[in-house]
Amino acid sequence: MPEDKRIIDLYISEKLSEVQVAARLSIAPKHVRRVLNRHKIIRRTRSEAIRYVYITKFNKKPFNLRKSLNKKEQMLKLAGVMLYWGEGSKKGNSVALANSDPLMVSVFMKFLRDICGIDNERVRATIHYYGDHDPRELLSYWSRITRIPAAQFYKPFLHADTKGTYKKKSQYGTISVQYSDKKLLQLINGWIQEYQNQLIK
Repeated sequence: MPEDKRIIDLYISEKLSEVQVAARLSIAPKHVRRVLNRHKIIRRTRSEAIRYVYITKFNKKPFNLRKSLNKKEQMLKLAGVMLYWGEGSKKGNSVALANSDPLMVSVFMKFLRDICGIDNERVRATIHYYGDHDPRELLSYWSRITRIPAAQFYKPFLHADTKGTYKKKSQYGTISVQYSDKKLLQLINGWIQEYQNQLIK
């Protein structure tokens, strides 16, 4: 049946959920389920369904967590989690870390990419600077350090000047890296809790 073929195509090829397929075709979700069962289409698990709804509804690719880590990657994971424990935002819906140390920021970005498997197109950044900084130079610098395209930086934030220069304290200003993904934030917070439990007994 033509309608059956359309339902199966939307479910399998376009990765729509049963509810999304029903809405697209203006039919009841139970009708979609009957078609899938009749054609012996394996229905997705709950976790798979949530994953694909996230992608199709919000047009966001989920992070792709690396599960098997070698010794060097285990060290990177530990370093990333410890950095986030000390410098990261634990609340809200985004992974967010602010720092002025380029090496720390580089390690954290490597942690996000190599361990957490983030979608690079969803990373955002904000530069915090003072009046004696050149924001264009800072953008070029931090874009190179983080490998985040300049187009993915928000408008830089200028702090009000007070007496003295800030270049000695923070030559390149401070960068805040943000990745909007509540599930990843919860995962990293969980890792922090695990390390706390292991280290403080």
